[in-house]
Parts: sequence; C-alpha cells; structure tokens
Amino acid sequence: MKASLSVVIPVRNGARFLAEAVASVRAQAEVAAEIIVVDDGSTDDTPAVIAALPGVRVIRQAPAGAGAARNRGAEAATGEWLAFLDADDLWTPDKLAVQRRWLAAHPETDIVFGYGANFTLAADGTRREEPARPACLPGAALLRRDYFLAHAKFDPAHQPSEVIEWNLRLNAKGARLGVVPETILWRRLHEANTRRLGDGGRAADLRLVREHLARRRGAAG
Repeated sequence: MKASLSVVIPVRNGARFLAEAVASVRAQAEVAAEIIVVDDGSTDDTPAVIAALPGVRVIRQAPAGAGAARNRGAEAATGEWLAFLDADDLWTPDKLAVQRRWLAAHPETDIVFGYGANFTLAADGTRREEPARPACLPGAALLRRDYFLAHAKFDPAHQPSEVIEWNLRLNAKGARLGVVPETILWRRLHEANTRRLGDGGRAADLRLVREHLARRRGAAG
C-alpha cells in the first residue's frame, strides 16, 4: 500500500495562477492524499479562487513569506510524504510518480529533486520555454514529512533568499540528495515574481554564499 502524500502550496496574491497550479497537482499520475494551500496574507482575489477549489485545505496567516508558509503547511499536513509547489508554477503529470520510483530504487536518499524549466506566456498566449536543468528548488522536491520537520524547515529570516540558505544548510548538514534526470517542474516567469523585483535578492544570496564559504574554511582549519 502506497504511503499518503501531502502537497503544500504557498500563495500570496496569486489569484491569476493558483487554479492552474492546483490542476497540475490533480493531474498527477500518482494522486496526492491532500492539497494544502497556505494563503500568506493575500489582498487580491486569492481567497475567492481558493473557495472555488473543492477538496483543498486552506490555512490563512498574516504575511510571513513563502518559507514560513511552507513550514506552516508541512506542520499541518497528514501525509507521510511531502511536496511543495509555488502558486505560479506547474508540475508535469508524472512528477510524483517518477520521484517515487527513484526513491524506491534509492531508499537512502533524504530528498529527491528533478529538472526544472522556465516558461513565459506572451499576451497572445504563445508559450516560450527555456532549456531544463537540475532544480534544487522546493517545487522540485519530494521528501518524507518527518525528515522535513526535523532537518529541512525553511528559515523565514532569510527571505527572499530562503531557498539559497535552505540549499546551503542541507549541503552543510550532509543531506543525501538525488536528482531525477527528467523535467518535472515548469517555473512561470512573470512581472510579479519575487526574485525579479529589485535586485532579485542577489545581494542577500551573495552574502549567504560568502558566509557559507567562510564557515567551511574555518571548519577546515
């Protein structure tokens, strides 16, 4: 019997995209046990979109960032397995199935990722896709819920660079990571992407990497 699986979708002002993200979860060859949408203080029509999505659990919180929303959803989840999807991104239909097969063949793995590709939609609906590449991103991850809660929660203090910090911390802790060599995640690029606003968090990213390297040099003696 397959273990149950929970999907957590953090969203803030994602009314334009949320229904499509949820549809990509429901289109999975391997069905998720539950879909949890964490509304991170939306001020647009997101609550109305959520209300129109039957069978979705909703958690609402004051604005705290995507990392905090993922943590909150994971804490409330009931599945043994855990996956994340940003509200403006999409999964390929076999995302969960290929990752479960990978984990069955590599049971020592703590977190399995996959390949991701960016895409944009023009005003006329034309879709432009970029080449896929390995994506160590929340939306491309699958892992056990108990492992996430014990070792892999996000640190909201580092937003908008919490994913960079998350990856650095996982590597520093020696997490056993795997990558399925298939495209499993489509990342939507649009004008409101958090990472495209201001400097996109690049200054904070660089500071985190420098601090990480300094700690490694210090540990090496």
